[in-house]
Amino acid sequence: MHESSVGGPLLWPAGEPWASCSQEHDAPFGLTTPEEVRTLRRIRALGVWTDEDHAEVSRINAGHDPSLLPEGPHPLVPVAQLYARDVPDLPFPEGTDLLQVLWCPFIDIVDQSGSEAVQLHWRRAADVAEAEGLAAAPEPAYVGTYELVLVPCVLHPEQVLEYPAAHDLDPGSAGRSAGGTRTGAAHPRPQRVESRDRELATGRGGAGRVLDPHGCHRGPRLHPAGLRVPRRSPAPAGHRHAVTW
Repeated sequence: MHESSVGGPLLWPAGEPWASCSQEHDAPFGLTTPEEVRTLRRIRALGVWTDEDHAEVSRINAGHDPSLLPEGPHPLVPVAQLYARDVPDLPFPEGTDLLQVLWCPFIDIVDQSGSEAVQLHWRRAADVAEAEGLAAAPEPAYVGTYELVLVPCVLHPEQVLEYPAAHDLDPGSAGRSAGGTRTGAAHPRPQRVESRDRELATGRGGAGRVLDPHGCHRGPRLHPAGLRVPRRSPAPAGHRHAVTW
């Protein structure tokens, strides 16, 4: 609870109602329970599946009838918890040092900008006594898309230099960035560098970047080697720093 993380747990005051959403949500696919999401991930991580595993995955993938979705409010699920010390480029409101992001796990939240389906909670961590932190958050009865229930993990952010995507450049600049070369001790001979390796940083992002519900911008992969920059390095004109994890 005292580290930046994805998927929870959150440092949440026991005396404060858990974030919820009372909006109606479309469920174009079969519903899944949070426990089924965990079961599905556990089985998929196995090297060998038994007949029972195959049967369980098929049952979960079939989903539950969307008509079973109860009326709100629906408890939101944790997306990210970010401490100011870990994301120095993210502007925090004065007097706060902790940002908590939660959303309602239904795909139609992408069309509900500014609604209560996605919430940001800014806090001063010292104001939340450790004894008040909830050990387990309330869970919704069903989720519409299991990818919106993120796997809990601790974050280790790093600051990288992020270049504009080729489609954001004028034709002349885009042509010059289509490929390049690099040299060095590890590359005694010039080697071609694909433009996609020098553009948008992979991984989950903060400080001006948004979390993509379907894997948080190309998934939790590390940024290509060679583009990590020290926090003190200034970004060249036309470029910006982005914090990825």
